[in-house]
Amino acid sequence: MRVEAQKGLDTERWKLREATRQMEAQFLHQLLRAMRRTVPSTGRSHATQIYTDMLDEALAQQLARSDQFGLGKLLYEKLSMYLPSETTSGGSNDDTTG
Repeated sequence: MRVEAQKGLDTERWKLREATRQMEAQFLHQLLRAMRRTVPSTGRSHATQIYTDMLDEALAQQLARSDQFGLGKLLYEKLSMYLPSETTSGGSNDDTTG
């Protein structure tokens, strides 16, 4: 029973970590997009703009996975406090008493 509760908690933590990474990637993509708008576009076709946006999205996802900026990690640390702890997820509290 306790193993199932631990597995469920690990799944929730993994889901939260993935969600915070996606949030960081989305933020970085918007940042890259805003920075691209500051560069004058001289004769760029619509296809080139789409390709560049796709490239920026892939770059943002890669940056978020590398944890270079730490935004996703910070979000995870703050939001993980709201996940149930191991002692409240079921089972006995024998190993927490001393």
